[in-house]
Amino acid sequence: MRSMRPCFYQCIFFLLNSFTSNGQDKQGKLTGTVSDSTKKPLPYATVSLYRAGQLTEPIKRTYTNTKGNFQLTADTGKYQLIISHTGFGEANTPVHIKSGDNEIAGLVLTASIHSLQNITVTARKALIEQSDDKLIYNVENDPAAKSESASDILRKTPLVMVDGEGNVQVNGQSNFKILLNGRETSMFAMNLKDALKNFPGAVISKIEVITSPSAKYDAEGVGGVINIITKKKVIGYNGYLSSYYSTNTDFSESATLNLKSGKLGITGYVSTSGSGDITSRSTSETTPVGAAIFSKRTLTGERTARNLGGFGNVEVSYEIDSLNTLATYVNFWRFKQNSTLQQTVITEHGAQPFETGYYTQGNRSENANTGIGADFIRKYKSNPEKELDFRFNGQSSKNNGFNNSLQDNPASDRYVSNTSEAKNHEYTFAIDFIQPLQAKRKIETGTKAILRNASSDFKSLVKYNTADNYKLNPSNTDVFNYHQEVYSAYASYNFYLGKYNIRSGLRLEHTDISGDFITSKTIVSQHYTDLIPNVVITRRFSSLYTLTASYNLRLQRPYITNLNPFVNNTDSLNISYGNPNLGPQTLHSVSVQNRFTKGKLFAAVSLNGSYTNSMIVQYAAFNKNSGVTSYTSANAGKEYQASIGLNLNTPLNDKLTVGLYSLLRYNDIENKFNLLQHRKGLSGSAFGNFYYKVVGNFTISGSGGVNRSPYALVNTPNTQAFYQVNFGYKFFHEKLSATINVNNFHKQFVNYRSVTEDPNFRIVSSTISPYRVIYFGVTYNFGKLKENVSKKKGVSNDDLVQ
Repeated sequence: MRSMRPCFYQCIFFLLNSFTSNGQDKQGKLTGTVSDSTKKPLPYATVSLYRAGQLTEPIKRTYTNTKGNFQLTADTGKYQLIISHTGFGEANTPVHIKSGDNEIAGLVLTASIHSLQNITVTARKALIEQSDDKLIYNVENDPAAKSESASDILRKTPLVMVDGEGNVQVNGQSNFKILLNGRETSMFAMNLKDALKNFPGAVISKIEVITSPSAKYDAEGVGGVINIITKKKVIGYNGYLSSYYSTNTDFSESATLNLKSGKLGITGYVSTSGSGDITSRSTSETTPVGAAIFSKRTLTGERTARNLGGFGNVEVSYEIDSLNTLATYVNFWRFKQNSTLQQTVITEHGAQPFETGYYTQGNRSENANTGIGADFIRKYKSNPEKELDFRFNGQSSKNNGFNNSLQDNPASDRYVSNTSEAKNHEYTFAIDFIQPLQAKRKIETGTKAILRNASSDFKSLVKYNTADNYKLNPSNTDVFNYHQEVYSAYASYNFYLGKYNIRSGLRLEHTDISGDFITSKTIVSQHYTDLIPNVVITRRFSSLYTLTASYNLRLQRPYITNLNPFVNNTDSLNISYGNPNLGPQTLHSVSVQNRFTKGKLFAAVSLNGSYTNSMIVQYAAFNKNSGVTSYTSANAGKEYQASIGLNLNTPLNDKLTVGLYSLLRYNDIENKFNLLQHRKGLSGSAFGNFYYKVVGNFTISGSGGVNRSPYALVNTPNTQAFYQVNFGYKFFHEKLSATINVNNFHKQFVNYRSVTEDPNFRIVSSTISPYRVIYFGVTYNFGKLKENVSKKKGVSNDDLVQ
């Protein structure tokens, strides 16, 4: 066998050398200098190389350096070179790349539209654009995006933060919605972090960030909307295969396929992900203030969990004619998790001897969602911006939980077996109409109906001796039927008043809720109507600087998981349950944004403020006589919040691009039902990212930062720091990408610590979890796209607190 190794390595070297030699013989290097009409070099101009006669998608894209110079390598042949820059027209000239060095001269951009010899001048999009109500990150103009995931790209998107665990914030808020081509999908709604990590950036055309959504959108959270738009102008087929594994047993496999033939198009996406056994250590310490049944109770132990999930989406689009399109889609999501918990319980009684007990628990959860939908989109020949949409969406989900526990106490044992099975069926119908008017005015109007039917069947069994049979606990066993109907209509008017663009809107929403606890014969009935205004005023002082001010009223309704009164009492001294009397929460928010763009440079300073007097919050109560800590939710939160944010994205040279985001926040939150529960203080975040093109197809990128969440009534977490560095290389004409991603290499474990306290008690919880992890991933793309098959807008419901 030893004699075979040199021969094997020689063969490998020969093959690699053949690939390299063949590639070099057929490639040439193109260089040039871009300047303005005064012959001054233009830095950070976008340089795109297209195959001759195929101006749909560039095969190469780069940017000029600080001296206006650029270079790129491509196969020999005839091409079209297009150069663009913010504030200038576009230069379009044919080039013929031959083997060796090729230099092109006379690349001049001008602010006026005219002909320069063989160069045609038109308008072209910059990497980052800003409109009156949103920011746009043109992913197609990002050279690194083809080998990145949606999560990686969002790290570079203005006003968006992605931390080391993949958690996303928009404008400093964790309450937002992510849409795909204008609609919500189970892929993002149910499993956001994994979905973003596995969604290939190569299929993304642009990302829209809307921090002040119009009246068209449901009254979702103050954070806003991220709309991921996939590529258009596709003919033929293409696909992507992606896989990654980690040293922590995490894994993901995904595939994407797009087909287009004539008027019919099909696009599909499927992924599976999960993890093996991951063990964490936890400690929870409850300390009463003053006399109580115990002086301290401490639970210490280990939890081991594994999970497996999958999600997918298939869309079929048919172009009836040039003005009418019909699209249908189906999506699914599945997730299963199994975990075990083993803890030692130490109960102290002041000067008395402490007691030692044991607590074990086994959990199994099964969650599933399936959705179908259809969109009919009509355009009008008289005005391409005029549009009428009819949309339908149906979702069916189930959330089942199974829990068995044993409390091994010194005096007696307690066995509990809990089962909770919940189902939800949701149907949405929507009509939207856009009517452009003269003088840059526009009216948007529409109506929507959401019909929800949910049920929850929960049962609790208990026994006190291992040889006994379980007996039903009637006080914690019931069947709950829940019906919710939401009817809404909206109108939005966009117009100019001098140099100010104003968008004002009103949304009327009427809600009917009925609930019936069959066993306990408890009835829930709620009916309310809300008028939800919003206004955005924009003043563009120049092509570089824009000022935007906005006011929004937001409404969010509780979901069945918040309403379910089932008591999780596996630990008899730590119980939690829902509140069937929860009502909607409303939040007032104001924002002022200063935005500056110049070429690839983007900077923004944001001032934000919000107030709510009906916030749905979880809070804790401690009974000194029984020693029971109870957790539930109520419209008990009253909160003021103010923040200032700074966002910066800029290239430092032709190889290195950096981004920075910082947020300083102050919040003051109290429990209106218990004024002794009151938290306030400063918190915030500081994040950074970079992308460095080392040489050829080798790149290094990364991100990192620190984050402290706002103060809460329950489980305010400690400050956490993170970082990750990604090494990437592209093979076989950039069709195969390999990456190694290193996360938090300096620390094997991290301690997530949280505190809950009021004048009567204090609970300190900590979880020590694996932190250091290395990911190994590959992505392979094939085929060609020239027009995306998805032309629908879809329907999304953004009104629920999950």
